[in-house]
Amino acid sequence: MSAPIPAPLPSPASRASRPSLRQRVLRAGSWTLGGHVAIQALRLGGNLVMTRLLVPEMFGVMAIAFVFMTGLTLFSDMGISQNIVQSRRGSDPVFLHTAWAVQILRGVLIFFLALLASLGVHLAAVWQWTAAGTVYADPRLPQVLAVLSVSALIGGFDSNRFSLARRNLELGQITRIEMACPLVSLLVMVLWAGYDRSIWALVAGGVAGALTRMLLSHWWLAGPADRWVWDRAALAELIGFGKWVFLSSILGFLLMNGDRLLLGGLVPADVLGLYSVAFMMVSAVQQALQKLVGSVAFPAFSEVVRSEPARLRDTYYRFRLPVDALVLFSAGSLFVLGKPIVALLYDSRYLGAGDMLSILGLGLVATRYDLAEQCYLALGQPRLLTLQNGIRLVSLYLLIPLGFHLFGLSGALWGIVLSMFMVVPFALVIKSGLGLLDARREVWLLPLFPVGCGVGKLVIWAMFGRWAY
Repeated sequence: MSAPIPAPLPSPASRASRPSLRQRVLRAGSWTLGGHVAIQALRLGGNLVMTRLLVPEMFGVMAIAFVFMTGLTLFSDMGISQNIVQSRRGSDPVFLHTAWAVQILRGVLIFFLALLASLGVHLAAVWQWTAAGTVYADPRLPQVLAVLSVSALIGGFDSNRFSLARRNLELGQITRIEMACPLVSLLVMVLWAGYDRSIWALVAGGVAGALTRMLLSHWWLAGPADRWVWDRAALAELIGFGKWVFLSSILGFLLMNGDRLLLGGLVPADVLGLYSVAFMMVSAVQQALQKLVGSVAFPAFSEVVRSEPARLRDTYYRFRLPVDALVLFSAGSLFVLGKPIVALLYDSRYLGAGDMLSILGLGLVATRYDLAEQCYLALGQPRLLTLQNGIRLVSLYLLIPLGFHLFGLSGALWGIVLSMFMVVPFALVIKSGLGLLDARREVWLLPLFPVGCGVGKLVIWAMFGRWAY
């Protein structure tokens, strides 16, 4: 066991020359949003190409396979990256190297669990435990899971320089890596599909993206070279912080992927494929928010808590301003433009995704409150995040089956949206208790939702000469 080596303190000269928090936040935010727009454009372009090469049910099978892999990843999440960003030891090489060793072991664990999951899905289909005609009964699903397990093993060797760069709000090179990964993935998918128009084109793209991310994290990012260290003090801190993140991540997985998990057992693969198209478009906005929250807001909140905790509420609402503007306007626009967007971008096989997109877009309004979760983490209270995710989880798993039973697929979609709003009263109470609530700033941008609807109507009128599509 190596003794902890304190990270060297910056000299007064280096502290004076370091950009201010505001400057670093603006620069990091610019990189994050710019990179996200480029990445989503690349993914949308790739999706448009691949939907013309492959049939909808392949995307339904891949949606469930990725849900399985995401679940295994989050079920073993110890919050290593968040701990590096938040901890006072986050720049200590011994702490970083110990975190990397834990991450490798976690990657190996996920690899074997994914193999077991693929065997379990296969046996469930053989023993007829899954309903015929659903995604879970598709014979390709176990094979896809087995091959995708390799991506988890590869990801375990990602450099912790990712987390160190996020701690310091140095996101330029991270953004370049995150742009390179889907580009390589798309190239592999298109080349594979050129020879074999099968689901294996999508699988190969996923593995290629994971390998690209791992290699570039070691080649392109600055920081100490990763090596195996097993320091007990560092491990104790990782476990102490990670136990709540672990529980919250399990709830978060069941929450973020519960829609596809439940729908996979209720609808055929082609319907789930249409849902995946609509979900991808809504998640483009959600992922932009998550990028800002995880890559920019959380490090900024953590630094404010360490240095000037009295400024946390004001800092929080400064971040809320662009977040509210983005999600409220986007929700209104997608509610009106769901069907025309799908009709414009996809062929007739995918038109059913239009109505789904309109309904799912309304859920963006509730994502305004996700930013508060990063304040909980920055304050060292991940248990609040766990409680909040628990409320969402119960709501989702009650409302989707109930909505489907009463009104079919549209009822399930409205259940998904309604479940996102069930946590809002709890979030407001918690923020009030932490001194983070400002009622005026909670509501003053709400008119942007009808503005978004109006802009959507104008777009339809300009394109089709009428006010409704």
